[in-house]
Amino acid sequence: MKPDLVLKLNTLVFILTSMTCYQGTTHGYPWLGLIALAIHYILFLPATTTKVKRVLIAILTGLIGFITDSTLIWLGVYSVSSGSRWLLPDPLCPEWILVLWLNFGFMLYIFWQILAKSRWTPPIIGIIFSFIIMGNASHMGLIAFRAPSWHGYLIIAACWAVLVPIFALYSNRCFGENHVRT
Repeated sequence: MKPDLVLKLNTLVFILTSMTCYQGTTHGYPWLGLIALAIHYILFLPATTTKVKRVLIAILTGLIGFITDSTLIWLGVYSVSSGSRWLLPDPLCPEWILVLWLNFGFMLYIFWQILAKSRWTPPIIGIIFSFIIMGNASHMGLIAFRAPSWHGYLIIAACWAVLVPIFALYSNRCFGENHVRT
């Protein structure tokens, strides 16, 4: 496949995997995002020249995201509805949020180019997407913020404003090259 097509299809499957996390959990299947993520890996890992790095970056991102969200839940910044859990008990981050982090980590192989545009791009993207992702989860009833809810949004935005630049830095160091097979 041509590199541009691989990039576009990867992005499309990234979005579909993210939607599957939300929709599956909303409909009582919190494990469905994990299946979508496995399909994403199976479809696109072969087109990666640095397979081990891509998987390790995804795992590292997932681990950092898991620890961050578990801490936010434990501190009471937000809570997760009991129906959105599968195997991981409260206050641990539920599987569907972990899959969102793993999905993002897998896409750093592609997103590093956008995140490397300036030093302001990663924190701004982190802030914007924290509101979009957590707002969507809240609107769907998957998470609930402690009142006043804007405090929770600001805390999460601050976390993401720090985390996304860290993810950008290590993905740029790993993938700062032409990395999609032609």
